[in-house]
Amino acid sequence: MRNPLVTNKKSRLGLIILLPILALAAIAPILPIQAPLETNLFASLEKPSIFHPFGTDKMGRDIFSRTLAGIKVSLIVGLSVAAIALGMGLLLGTLAGFFGGLIDRVVMTVVDIFLAFPSLLLAIGLVAILGTGLIPVILAISLADVPRFIRLQRSLVLSLRTRAFIDAARTVQASQFWMVTRHIVPNTLAPMLVAASIAAANAILIEASLSFLGLGIMPPEPSLGNVIRDGQLYLEHAWWISTLPGVVILLIAVSLHFLSDGVRELLDPRSRK
Repeated sequence: MRNPLVTNKKSRLGLIILLPILALAAIAPILPIQAPLETNLFASLEKPSIFHPFGTDKMGRDIFSRTLAGIKVSLIVGLSVAAIALGMGLLLGTLAGFFGGLIDRVVMTVVDIFLAFPSLLLAIGLVAILGTGLIPVILAISLADVPRFIRLQRSLVLSLRTRAFIDAARTVQASQFWMVTRHIVPNTLAPMLVAASIAAANAILIEASLSFLGLGIMPPEPSLGNVIRDGQLYLEHAWWISTLPGVVILLIAVSLHFLSDGVRELLDPRSRK
C-alpha cells in the first residue's frame, strides 16, 4: 500500500514546497554565501542577483542568508510549540474528559479564561511577562495554543468513554490506566496530530508577527519577522527586503497546512478511499 503522504495530492504538494526549503536551510552553513550577520556597506540595498539571490539590506547584509537562518528559527518554534501543545493537550484533556468531576471543572475553567483572548494578543501579553528571545517566545505561543488542544482532546475523550469497547473493558474490570493508554489516547491521536501540524504553521506565523513587532527574536539575530521589519521603510526602493522573506513564510505555512491532510489520511483509515 502506498504512503498516503505521497498519494494525497495536497500533502504531495506540501512536500514539494517544504523539502527544498528545509534542504537549503540545512546546508546553509556550507553554501558559498555571505554570513547572516556579516555587513558590507559597499553592497548596501543591492537588488537580487547571482551573488545575492534575495538582495541586501541597508547594512549590506545578505537577505538570502538571513532568510535561511530565519527559517531555522521558525521551524524550531513551530515544531516545539506543536510538541508542547500536543503533550499538554493529551495529558490535561484526557484527565478532564475521562475522570470529569472537580478535575474537569478546574481544567476547563482555566481553559475558558485563556480562550477568551485571541491567540496573538495572548502571546503578546505572555511575551511581555516572560521576556523576548527564543525560549520565551516558544513558551508564550505554546501557552496560547495549549487550551485549544485541551478542549479538542476533552471532546474526543467524552465521545469515546461511552463507547461499547470501553464498557466492555469496565466489565472485565480493566484498570483506568489501561483503558486510557490502550483505548482512549490511541483513538484520539489522529485528530490531535492533524491539529499539531496546523498549530506548527500557526506558530510560525505568530513568531514572525511577534518578531515584526519587536517582541520576539531580537536583532541582530535573524528571524523572518525581524528581517521583514527591517525592510518596511524601504518598500518603495528595496521591495525585496520584506517581500521575499514574506513569500518564504507563506510557502512554509501553506505547505504545513497541506501536509496536515496527508497526516489525517495516514492516521485515519476512515478517510482513505
